[in-house]
Amino acid sequence: MIQSIYTSISFFILAALFTACGNESSSTDTTAASAEQKIQLVQVVNPIKKTFTEGALITGSAEPNQQVMLYAMESGYVKTMHKDIGDAVRKGDVIATLENPQLSGEFQEKNAMLASKKSIYERLKSTYETTPAITPIQLVEQAEGEYLALKAAADAAQNRLNKLDVRAPFSGIITARYLDKGALVQSGLSQSNPQALVQIQETNPVRIKIPLPAADMAGAHVGMDVSVAFPVLSDETIKAKITRTSGVLDASSKTMQIEIDISNKDGKIKPGMYAKVQFLDVFKEDVLSLPTKAKSIEKDGVFLYAVKDNKVMRIPLEIGLSSKDYFEVLNTDIDENTAFIIEGKGLVKDGQTVAPKFK
Repeated sequence: MIQSIYTSISFFILAALFTACGNESSSTDTTAASAEQKIQLVQVVNPIKKTFTEGALITGSAEPNQQVMLYAMESGYVKTMHKDIGDAVRKGDVIATLENPQLSGEFQEKNAMLASKKSIYERLKSTYETTPAITPIQLVEQAEGEYLALKAAADAAQNRLNKLDVRAPFSGIITARYLDKGALVQSGLSQSNPQALVQIQETNPVRIKIPLPAADMAGAHVGMDVSVAFPVLSDETIKAKITRTSGVLDASSKTMQIEIDISNKDGKIKPGMYAKVQFLDVFKEDVLSLPTKAKSIEKDGVFLYAVKDNKVMRIPLEIGLSSKDYFEVLNTDIDENTAFIIEGKGLVKDGQTVAPKFK
C-alpha cells in the first residue's frame, strides 16, 4: 500500500517536470517567431541610367519688345502735349513741344550776326576775285573763318531748338504720362534728376520671358519649337520658336532666362499677361532614374526610402523629368549603388531595420 502511494507521487512529479520543460520550449519558439516578425521584408532596386524625351510646361509672362521712359534733351516749359495715354505713335512722331525763350533768343542773335558776317565775307571775296592787287588774301581768309565759325554756332543753336520737340524713338503705345502743359522740364542730358514726360512700349512683337529651371536647360536652344498659350485668351495656342537665351543661370533663382518673340499686330497680347509655354522636345540622355513606384507622396513632400546596412533612410526627393514608368532623380548624393524600396514603403519608417530583397 505504501509502495503504491510512493509510485503515484513519483508519477505526478515526473509529469510536472515534463510539462514545465514543454512550456519553456514553447515560450522560446514564440519569442523567436516574434523577433523574426519584427524584421520587415522589403523589395528594393538600384537606380539606372535612362534617356528622357518630354515636354516641359513652364509659366512665363509677356513683356514689351522695347520700353523707355522718354526725357527731354533740352530744358524748357511744356507748350503742348501732342500724345496721351493709350495713343499709338510711330517712330519720329512729336510727343510734346517745349518752349525755351532764352534758347530762342540766342538762336535769333546768332542768325543776325551770321547774316552780317556772310555779307562781309562775300563782299571781300568778290573784290579779291576782281581786283586781287588791292584786297589782301588774308582779309578774305579771316572773314571766311569768322563766317564759318558763326555758321557752326547758329547750326548748333538750331539743333538745340529742334530738340524742344520731344519725339518717339520707336513705334509703340504711350503707356504713362507724367507731365502736363506748363510744367518745367529739365534736360535729361545735363541734369542729374530730370522728370520723364511719358513712357512708351513697343508691343509688336511682344517678348515672352520664361525662367527655365536648371534641370531643363540642357535641351533648350535658340530655334527650338515651343507652344505658347495665354489663359486669359481662352488658352489659344501659338506656335513659336525660342528667340534668345541668356546662356547663364541666375545666381539666386538658379534659372536661365528664355525669350520668345511673338507677332502681336492685332494687339491682343498685353504686356503683363501670364503665358504657359510648352517645350516640345526636352531631351536628356543617360540620367539617373528610378521606377515611379519608388517615390512616396506624403503630406510634407515627396520622399524616397533607401536601405543602407539594413536600415531605412527617408530622403526628400528632387525630381526632374518623368515618363509613365520612370522619373529622373536630381539628388546629388544618390548614385547607382543606392538601394531604394519599391514594395513595402508603407510598412516601414525612418531608421527601422529591414530585410531588403532585390527585384
